[in-house]
Amino acid sequence: MQFIGGGSQQNYVERTRGLDPSRCLAAGIDVGKYEALCLVADHHGEIVGEPLTFPLTEPGVRALEALFASAATARDAVRVRVGVETAGHYHRTVVARLVAAGHDVVELNPAHVKAARTQQGSRRLKTDLRDAAAIVDLVIRGSGRAPQQRTDALVEQLVWVGVRRRRVLARTALSNQLLGTLDLIFPGLDGCFDDLLGSKVGPVLLHDLADPGRLHRLGVAGLQAFTARRGVRLQRRKAEQLHQAAADALRLPAAERSCRAMVLAADLAVLDLLNNQIDQAEKHLAAVLPDTPAGVLTSLPGVGVVRASNYGAALGDPARFANADRAYRASGLVPASYESAGRTRPGQGISREGNAELRTAIIELGRGLAQRDPDFARYRASVGARMKPLMAAIAVGHRAHRLAFALMRSGEPYDPARLVESVATNGERRTMKAGRPVKKNSREAACRHDVTHPPVTTVPRSSPARKTLTRT
Repeated sequence: MQFIGGGSQQNYVERTRGLDPSRCLAAGIDVGKYEALCLVADHHGEIVGEPLTFPLTEPGVRALEALFASAATARDAVRVRVGVETAGHYHRTVVARLVAAGHDVVELNPAHVKAARTQQGSRRLKTDLRDAAAIVDLVIRGSGRAPQQRTDALVEQLVWVGVRRRRVLARTALSNQLLGTLDLIFPGLDGCFDDLLGSKVGPVLLHDLADPGRLHRLGVAGLQAFTARRGVRLQRRKAEQLHQAAADALRLPAAERSCRAMVLAADLAVLDLLNNQIDQAEKHLAAVLPDTPAGVLTSLPGVGVVRASNYGAALGDPARFANADRAYRASGLVPASYESAGRTRPGQGISREGNAELRTAIIELGRGLAQRDPDFARYRASVGARMKPLMAAIAVGHRAHRLAFALMRSGEPYDPARLVESVATNGERRTMKAGRPVKKNSREAACRHDVTHPPVTTVPRSSPARKTLTRT
């Protein structure tokens, strides 16, 4: 039995099959920043009671639960399902509160809600009430997914990954501004380094020698002695290059240069604070990673605490996905498609319908493996020869994702020999050992060419157990 909406729709339809539609209620909640609107209707689409606008507070949720209770009493309801549109982070508290109270709650993608409202003829007529009606329509169809349940360790991992990501973005923006200020104070200094802020001597120069006049007066030997007193060894060749850059630097008027130097010092203080917060976040991630399914990923070459934590936080509990393909589909990296009248339009790129953090984590996972693992390096070279760089990175990420997903599901560390064997046999090792054909659409068939999937238990049947056909 197959359903258009997949397994989630199948689960809901099977639970409501044969029930009176007027006794099955669907509630749609459109969430805002401070308040939300709820609309309740039965599976015929008939509205039950009046729409409720309630604040996102404990008293507001109690009023919402009173609405559910009165609607259920009025219809003698046997089932009430609540659909909540995901709205950034604003929906999280009310969803957690309803789930803790034992309500049947599903989350709905805002894009799906917009499409449902369009189908109702209200594409350009957006109101909270129309959005709630669209949510109810989706809930009646069986759309939506249950809120993801995470263990305490997974919650901690998710929080610190988010903290680190935001601090890294802030550091990148601040670094660009800082280097722009430096170009006005000391033109040419940044050009002496491939990565000024990432070098050992860079912070010393920025904090103490951002004035080209002062650096030039120190001379080559004096500059080397200056950095040595601060624990950084500076090669003479680099010191000569810096000395020449200071001699050639154009200088702003003294008043403006002094003002911009104060701005540079303030930016450096904020940059140091961000670096410290990033280090603290990474320490928290390192401590919690072994308690999460992603802890096994550090056995992969080129995958450290940050890459493993980013992937694990974006994926969550791997058990919520049937297989690696379902998890990959949730990232939005699957190829987009457009087909009409039997004709397919090529070159559609990726769908981008999924978790953006998971997309980034998969690509980074592939990049790390391709840098350290010989097999992945060869694979990257082969796909890079026939694909554009972005598509090659996605292909390598897809392969890395399948391997990482398998490790997280099995909990076993990475075994290079097993991967080499699987690649050499084209994934046929498991089914060939069984000595029997593979059923169509079975789990074995799905894994047959998946060289990284955990082994499938296969036991060959004995002769007496096999069914035989007799002709009469």
